Amino acid sequence: GAGILFDPRSVVPAYALQAAFEEKGIIVEFNTFMKYMGRQKQEHIRLLLKEEEVLKEFQQKYGREPNEDDVTAFYTTFKNQLYPSASKTKEIDGVKDAAYKLKKAGIPLIMTTGYDRRMVYETIKRLPWLNEVLEYSVTSSDVENGRPSPSMLYRSMDLMGLEFGDFSYVVNVGDTKVDVESSDNAVMPGILVLSGSITDETKAEEINRELGRKHLVVPSLVDVINLILVGKLDESIKELNTRL
Repeated sequence: GAGILFDPRSVVPAYALQAAFEEKGIIVEFNTFMKYMGRQKQEHIRLLLKEEEVLKEFQQKYGREPNEDDVTAFYTTFKNQLYPSASKTKEIDGVKDAAYKLKKAGIPLIMTTGYDRRMVYETIKRLPWLNEVLEYSVTSSDVENGRPSPSMLYRSMDLMGLEFGDFSYVVNVGDTKVDVESSDNAVMPGILVLSGSITDETKAEEINRELGRKHLVVPSLVDVINLILVGKLDESIKELNTRL
């Protein structure tokens, strides 16, 4: 989704979150909102409200601890900020053309996203080519558990008629820690791209160390697709594993 297929640095949802919190009187640094990118958005808000600086702001503003009603209220405000912002979604250089090449080669592309279904529709209105290159899209609202649960990945495999264990046919590409963590939980290859919320290789390698698994790190989805089309993705992943 965002940060991989579109929205460089995955800023659209982060700015919408920041605006929603400001509307509620909570002023927080932008980088804090980037911390939990990739998660289902109610969970994202729930985790943000536990952050020390956010919790302190909330307590000063409301004189109490945040609760689930607050999560719901913040989420409603967030959606009101998010849907209009879809019109500002930008493309990631080269991804559109690469996705069409993948489609021409007969290789399906499925988008999994922490967006809800309406935000997917709003984004496709802005970038209609997504409708042409995507075989399916799976949102966090389509499954019981969002990332780092593998539920969206399993749902994607089910849509393609693949069974658990058919992992030689799939690879998960993400731009956050929870993206590749969901790959690990699904026991399938995971790749980190630097076009979204993670923009430097040092941070990506730090995530690899935290998760205890070496995931391939490349600049963008374009590089992944190029490796697929020349038949070298499997080789690149195997080579990575030999260096563990």
